[in-house]
Amino acid sequence: MKKIIILAGLLLAGVGAIAQTPQVTYTPEYIKHLKNCVAYTDEYSTSIPTEDVNSPYLKVKSTEEVLGYLNGKCYTKSTVYSYDLDKVILTIKCGLTRKQLADVVQKMYAVNRESNKENKKILQDKLTKIIENNEICRVRNYLNDEE
Repeated sequence: MKKIIILAGLLLAGVGAIAQTPQVTYTPEYIKHLKNCVAYTDEYSTSIPTEDVNSPYLKVKSTEEVLGYLNGKCYTKSTVYSYDLDKVILTIKCGLTRKQLADVVQKMYAVNRESNKENKKILQDKLTKIIENNEICRVRNYLNDEE
């Protein structure tokens, strides 16, 4: 059950090929590289609430990569490493069309220009839909590999 709660928290927080948890904000360098789909890597560490009384927070490092264009799509990869579990717990690989990429980048710029709850929610909802679409993204949950 703990594993399901952790994964749900990660996905709902917007971790993804182009998301940073849980604040859903982006460095200007990351957005610039994503907009042009030029290879780039950004890393950050954070704590994610788990709703588990025994482990209320999971300390993670997220690595967000823009891999570049292949066959007309911009590919990205997100890797989430758990310090507490000492292993990678989630990877998300996505291939975005130019239209999808432009839409996401526009929403990222909006959050950086005016970081309010509404803009963050719009971006988070968009990223969640992308991550949940298996025609765009492939999600690998390493927590399920143990079961």
